[in-house]
Amino acid sequence: MRQSSMLAILVLLTSFVAEAQQGVLFVQKPDPSVPPFGVQLRRSVVNVELQCKEGNLLISENGTGFVVAYPDPRLPKGSGFDYLVTNRHVAECWDDNKHPRDIQSLVIRMNAKDGSSRTLGANPRAWRVPNDDSVDLAVMPIVPSADVQIVVISVDDFATKDFMSSNQIAEGSPIILSGYFYQFPGEHRFQPIVRQGILSMIPDEPMETTTGKSGTVYLGDVHIFGGNSGSPVLISADSLHIGGYHLLGVASGFYRENEEFALEIATTVKGTALVNSGIALIVPADFLKALLDGPELKGSREAYFTSQAKSAEK
Repeated sequence: MRQSSMLAILVLLTSFVAEAQQGVLFVQKPDPSVPPFGVQLRRSVVNVELQCKEGNLLISENGTGFVVAYPDPRLPKGSGFDYLVTNRHVAECWDDNKHPRDIQSLVIRMNAKDGSSRTLGANPRAWRVPNDDSVDLAVMPIVPSADVQIVVISVDDFATKDFMSSNQIAEGSPIILSGYFYQFPGEHRFQPIVRQGILSMIPDEPMETTTGKSGTVYLGDVHIFGGNSGSPVLISADSLHIGGYHLLGVASGFYRENEEFALEIATTVKGTALVNSGIALIVPADFLKALLDGPELKGSREAYFTSQAKSAEK
């Protein structure tokens, strides 16, 4: 261990001891009215169900989605424009050769406050994807009904590269995700699973992404599997790792090992694969922010305010 690192640890420990001796080191009891973080994370995800046609066959696919809120000071406090987020390969129901299939139906399954779940039919043509075909992302505007139990993630809570740099977030930082669990999706309610790991690499060179193109991704040491595509991946933003999670990005695939122990990229819609290496590919939140800030979605938000102004004049 480097001397500077050892000194930093000693200073931290000395600070804790001094505070304890002075009687000012307190452990705050959790607020029982606030659900545990894992429960809130599970409430942030939804099930994306697709029926897709391949030749004469009708194929069912499942992935994960989550809702982000784009705040605007012109909206009432605490509200924003809501968008459903998932991967491009989920939204377009790709086959094994990364070709879009003909989507027959798209259903979003969300848990409701009464203990059941709700399904929302959506238009598969409403998805918007980045112009950069290496970015495995898709979003669409969504208006969840008042009776669903959904925790939205604000754009203000994105762990962009600037945010990570200013908060000294790097490899080794804890990450956590929640997504569809294909072994037990739930009969009455959607039952997402929570998994955790660490951010293992921030490559400084382009690498192959799940779209088969060269681009930018993060690598996480976290085991993901079929149905986890589109899962939100959050990262700890404080040195003690006791809270302060922000959206690092979106899970899109993993490296699998073949019989020769060579690594291959696999998407996570299907649960069929060779040995899972445990290394996941994560689309950085910067790309999601750029897509939401793009001219098409920004234009639709401005059109909303224009229509509101015209209605007020009548």
